[in-house]
Amino acid sequence: MRIAILCNDRIGFPAIHQLLPHRLIVAAGTSDRLPETTMALQQLCGMAAIPLQVFSKANFATEIRSWLQQHQPDVVLVKTFPYKIPADALNVPKFGFINFHYAPLPAFRGSNPLFWMIRNGITEGGVTLHKMDETFDTGEILIRQQVILQPDTSFGMAVSQLAFTGATLTGPLLQGLLNSSLTPMDQDSSLAKWYGRPKPEDLFIRWNTMTATEIRNLVNACNPWNRGAVVRFRGWTFAITDSSVSDNTVADGTAPGTIISMDENIGVIVSCKGSEAIRINAIYTEEGYFSAFRLKTFGIQVGEKLDA
Repeated sequence: MRIAILCNDRIGFPAIHQLLPHRLIVAAGTSDRLPETTMALQQLCGMAAIPLQVFSKANFATEIRSWLQQHQPDVVLVKTFPYKIPADALNVPKFGFINFHYAPLPAFRGSNPLFWMIRNGITEGGVTLHKMDETFDTGEILIRQQVILQPDTSFGMAVSQLAFTGATLTGPLLQGLLNSSLTPMDQDSSLAKWYGRPKPEDLFIRWNTMTATEIRNLVNACNPWNRGAVVRFRGWTFAITDSSVSDNTVADGTAPGTIISMDENIGVIVSCKGSEAIRINAIYTEEGYFSAFRLKTFGIQVGEKLDA
């Protein structure tokens, strides 16, 4: 089988590594959006003598048709890719384009459902392999695999779980295509919801309205790609990179966002909505990554209130 790969994120790298020894990949492609991903793919493909094309959005429709004609793949495996495949290109390969969607479908469609799953405390993640059609994330499902997201799973940890799950599903997918053993399943559009990329305001901690669990989830959802959930204090911003729900008692009348304890061994304890508390373990500032206790260095003291 002649396989082509479209990959725009490191989440697809384990599957590519798995295929390399079999010499089945005839071409790879990525977008011009992420230079770091492009450089990593150039190195990976260069070592295996696989031609890599960097596609631009402006010329994508023309470039993808030429790419398919040049390399004649039997299937194109898509492992995150930002540009819409032209309708007349979808059926050029014998087995079409197969998308690796790193979330359950149809419930979690969109460009970044994983952030929202962790942010909202969803524990049942997964990888869904589906045929691509003219609309994003709507094609027939071929294979799906559940992945449990533990409460303290960060975005980065979840990406690793999903990446290796996607790699393990690649073999069964290819075998199923070859022996026609897969049973395509239509998606129930009534269960579908779209999750786009978070906006800047989605990344800030709202002390007055968020519980300790909600704050922990936001911190996890922002780690590492945003270096953590953002906090304001007197016009200064920093990010909480790691946190945990605390069992510390919060005195009645304590305003959410108030620092109630700062200890070098147990971190910084902050009050939250509903008289709950969260423990800040690590922070990020422009000066670098630090243990939360180092907030003292920046002039923050017990009793002061972080901006809501």
